[in-house]
Amino acid sequence: MENSIKFKRIYFLLFGVLALLLGGFNYYQDQNSSKQIFYDSEFIRSRMIVCRTPQAYKSTANFFHINSSADSIVQVDHPRYLEAGKSSSLPLILDNDNRIPAGINQNNRLDLNLEVKWGDFRMETPDRPGLKLVAIGEVGKQATIPAPLIRIKTGTSIHAKITNTLLDSTITVYGFQKRPYKVTDSLFVSPGKSAEVVFEAGEPGTYLYWVKLGRGHKIEGRNSQEDDQLAGAFIVDPMEGSPKDRVYVMNIFSNRNDLEGASPKWVESLTINGRSWPFTEIVKPSVGDVLNWRVINASDRGHPMHLHGFYFNVLEKGNTAESTIFSEDQIREVVTENMRGRTTMNMQWEVKRPGNWLFHCHLSFHVTSGLRLPGAAEADPEGTVEHMAGLVLGIQVNDGESDLISKGEPRKVKLFANEGDENRIAFDLKRKGKPKAFKPGPLLILKQYQPTFVTVKNQMSEETSMHWHGLEIDSWSDGVPLWSSSDGRSSPIIKPGDEFTYKLSLMRSGTFVYHSHWDDIPQLTKGLYGPMIVLAENEKYNPDIDHPYILGWKSPNPGSKEDLDLNGWNEIPVQKAKKGEAHRLRLINIGPAGGARIDVTKNNLAIPIKIIAKDGADLPVSQQQYFEKTPRIFVGETADYNFTPKESGTYKMRFRYMDYNWIQTWEVK
Repeated sequence: MENSIKFKRIYFLLFGVLALLLGGFNYYQDQNSSKQIFYDSEFIRSRMIVCRTPQAYKSTANFFHINSSADSIVQVDHPRYLEAGKSSSLPLILDNDNRIPAGINQNNRLDLNLEVKWGDFRMETPDRPGLKLVAIGEVGKQATIPAPLIRIKTGTSIHAKITNTLLDSTITVYGFQKRPYKVTDSLFVSPGKSAEVVFEAGEPGTYLYWVKLGRGHKIEGRNSQEDDQLAGAFIVDPMEGSPKDRVYVMNIFSNRNDLEGASPKWVESLTINGRSWPFTEIVKPSVGDVLNWRVINASDRGHPMHLHGFYFNVLEKGNTAESTIFSEDQIREVVTENMRGRTTMNMQWEVKRPGNWLFHCHLSFHVTSGLRLPGAAEADPEGTVEHMAGLVLGIQVNDGESDLISKGEPRKVKLFANEGDENRIAFDLKRKGKPKAFKPGPLLILKQYQPTFVTVKNQMSEETSMHWHGLEIDSWSDGVPLWSSSDGRSSPIIKPGDEFTYKLSLMRSGTFVYHSHWDDIPQLTKGLYGPMIVLAENEKYNPDIDHPYILGWKSPNPGSKEDLDLNGWNEIPVQKAKKGEAHRLRLINIGPAGGARIDVTKNNLAIPIKIIAKDGADLPVSQQQYFEKTPRIFVGETADYNFTPKESGTYKMRFRYMDYNWIQTWEVK
């Protein structure tokens, strides 16, 4: 045993030296890359390697001792599901709105005493079903989801103690060290034991901390279990303080349903500040307010976060280890921003008009009503219809002035939601069009500021709606049934045979998308979506040099390339072009999940293309960069690129979507 532990110590020391060298090298590359400020999905996440720092090496032997003795820990299969109206012997886990920091903070010192423990968690209301979970709380207080907020000023010394009350699992604590850091130093705590650590807050920024359950916790056959409810916000403010803000943390728990023969097979909890829609907090600002939100993805899944009706500025991106606060010339406007697992974002937006709005993850599987626990819907008032759940925040803005303006003669457009054989449906400009194959809706070419009224006529046998993704419009035209409303009007469910007219206010030129916002997964995967281009006032559309590419799914469970779609093409057309001619490539991702990118090659050599806009807004000049491999765009994001072939010949444009590729040939003369 002694030789075994001695060998492990030597191995760990060698690994640590290698990790420091490689980690430092990679970190240097990332920090000195201009691409770091661009998409979080590709560049900003630091190279984190789990490794003990030399200062913490003294406790390394304890780590190996815990792992050795953990073999004897008895694995327990914990029942999870809590029926409505029934309680267990466990204490209640509370939701945490992240308004009150944890610990005792005085004289530049924070004393923090936390524990990890079991409890009952009900993510909707106390009288609805819930789950038995492990959560983090302050000693002497109830545990919370998300974990208690740690918020201090830079220069603060943090004295933290964490106790593992679990009897069948070790825990590993991440994020209890000075920011920024290149190499992770974590705390390992065996069952029934405590660990203490002292560290400085470090540089200002938006971070997180989290706990990983270890040996003894996961049951055979349940390796997909997620325990990302064990995480919370870690905010370091500058000495002078930060502008008024709110902190919103997304947590996920997922485990196989322990009810025999039950449906669904998994029970899940996807929450923002400990609540799942429609029971999340309703934000109630006034017109003219400027809101600063720190959004923290404490889960290991990615979340493309979408704000309805408004653009927001991305001020900062970070993770557990580091945070980048952007300078004025690096701040971009977006309507959707992807957040990779365990990353953070500081965003700012101005409330410019009244109405009901949403801020939500655009991964369809993270906001579907199918996430609700068995029995949850039965507790709803009679007649209630919920088509969303999970990672959604509601926003209600009282009456006030609107920023929307219109110019010129009104334009009217009529779209028909048609139904064909074999359950095929599609949007079409033709009343009698019956879709015979999968095809996205028609390209809508609109004009900036021109008042445009689009009537959607439902000729299908199912209900639908229409959301105008990315447009700054009146709430009653935003297209979320039973929610979008303003000026005494609401977006309805469009029933079979009915129609509804939406008013589009086209405040800026750019690339957008329209799609159903009802029964989202089935309708999106049947093709109820389409591309939109808004031209500037004096701009004309030229299809020879302006190319929209829209990617989606043809099946709720894609298993091959045939289950995905690019522009409704069965055969990809050859594109003709001229040397020196500038082409605009508009990439739109509207599948329920997955990332997409464009690459261009000539004679197998990469040809850089320039990204110039995102979500319909021009990128700051500092972010209009050339890429040989463009950053992926995720669900609900659009990106515009400039491609100017400098030589004649044959080019290959590759569209990479999830694990599959389409190649379009470009013949340049």
